[in-house]
Amino acid sequence: MKRRLFWKIWLGFWAAYLLLTTGLWSYWSLQPFPYQPDWDPPHAAGTALVEAAANALERGGPPGLEQQIANWPAAYRERLTTDPLASDSCAPTVDPRAIARAANDYCLRYALPPLTDGDEDWVSTVAPPDYLIAIALAGLAFSAVLAAYLTSPIHRLQAGFGRLAQGDLSVRLGPTMGRRKDEVADLARDFDAMAERLQELVDARDRLLHDVSHELRSPLARMRLAADLLRRDPARLETSLDRIDHEADHLDALVGELLTLARLESDAGPSEDYFDLLEVLRLVVNDAQFEAEAQGVTLNVELPADSSDDEWLILGSGQLVHRAFENILRNALRFSPQGLAVHLTLARTGTGCCTVTVDDEGPGIAEGEAARLLQPFVQGANQSGAGFGLGLGIARRAIAASGGSVTLANRASGGLRVTITLPLVQSRWLSA
Repeated sequence: MKRRLFWKIWLGFWAAYLLLTTGLWSYWSLQPFPYQPDWDPPHAAGTALVEAAANALERGGPPGLEQQIANWPAAYRERLTTDPLASDSCAPTVDPRAIARAANDYCLRYALPPLTDGDEDWVSTVAPPDYLIAIALAGLAFSAVLAAYLTSPIHRLQAGFGRLAQGDLSVRLGPTMGRRKDEVADLARDFDAMAERLQELVDARDRLLHDVSHELRSPLARMRLAADLLRRDPARLETSLDRIDHEADHLDALVGELLTLARLESDAGPSEDYFDLLEVLRLVVNDAQFEAEAQGVTLNVELPADSSDDEWLILGSGQLVHRAFENILRNALRFSPQGLAVHLTLARTGTGCCTVTVDDEGPGIAEGEAARLLQPFVQGANQSGAGFGLGLGIARRAIAASGGSVTLANRASGGLRVTITLPLVQSRWLSA
């Protein structure tokens, strides 16, 4: 799992820390020291001098000590005092800047040089407040930059959701994120995908309502005309009633297609049913043979003769897939001239997939119509007046509900090829 925002915050924290420490080091390095190191050694140097004197005293007594400090600068020798060890041991003096050490019944004390008033002010009052102020300012700056970096895109997301809730489906937030590549930018892209999908659904709904109203208006107008003719001329009773019955059947078929389409559109959840694709195709072919014989078209089928029970299992609705193949075969038979043939084949393609191919010898489709014909209420240039334009749209959605896809393409030898790809259920999944 990528944690790009975490790494940005982590790197920002360390950048602020390094800037703070570098700034403080630079500030302190420019300040004057309370004593000169070449004249007055600091506490550690004084401790080292006392230890060296004590070791010389322990090894050689007072003569050894004299020999040890003979090479010291005069200022160092003046700060070193040697007194007999008193009953109070070798406790430090009242002066906190004296270093005491007991050795060989003697007490060695080394007095560090006193701080000047300016140095005491720098040590006791200047450095600690500046240090705390620097930390506070650095933390404030880091928090302000981090808050601005995080809240700015969140405010844009909030504004985008507000516009979307008010019905503005054209709002997109991806371009407003600039060059960001973190979880917030991913959220903006997901928002854009959601808004685009909502816009597609609303447009499809509006288009569907428009197409449905158009399809319903024509048969209703013909039924009204037949009723008016019947009123004017009662002698045309049988003809008018036949026309009304025909239009009623037309409306019934249209409503049935719309109900199937609505079911496919609303049923977006995954199916938990399994069906045998080979058995479904056999049922579809048996029904289609009657229509093929009536139209004088030959139906050639290539299906596996023998197969195991789980070789062609599909996860999905067998009823909807049956309806899909039925629509595809009917379209192929409808546009195949008499005396020609329609071919249906089933084969495996790759691992865990199968392909059903339906070839006809009809007029085919115009260039650029392949994707458009899979939408509801869309008819090709060679299909005007044939049906409602819902067959292929229903087939595409029924196949998609089972995880498959439908593609259309003209054959090189003439006619249309419909390719249906479906994922197979592996037998080991069923036994798990």
